[in-house]
Amino acid sequence: MNGQEYFELAMKHIYGDGVPEDNALAFKLLAQARDLGHIEAAYNLGICYHYGYGVSIDLKKAFELYLESANAGYGKGMELVGRFYNRGIYVNPDRGKAENWLNKAMESSDPDAVEEAKKELAFKAPMKPIQ
Repeated sequence: MNGQEYFELAMKHIYGDGVPEDNALAFKLLAQARDLGHIEAAYNLGICYHYGYGVSIDLKKAFELYLESANAGYGKGMELVGRFYNRGIYVNPDRGKAENWLNKAMESSDPDAVEEAKKELAFKAPMKPIQ
């Protein structure tokens, strides 16, 4: 199978679309897709680590995967990297880095990323360093 096929099968298992819902299996399939260069799979692996779907929560790993997808031009990855910087999730808050990534997300072709980036730019999080 190629990266897209692994990704599509993973998404079916996430949503229970014609197959049993199985986040652990979906996580493994997403990892295989990412290993084959599928950028959206990297982003979705970040979601898994962020929220604990099929794996333990690990915000460091989530951020790394979001950043990987953002650096590859994936709009939703850019938006989440911006959100992490804006709100100080795992990283120290940095409004300048947040605005940079959120503005990049707004230039992407993904309407969801654009809309979420607009909302996040309007949100002024208190700038407290992480402990």
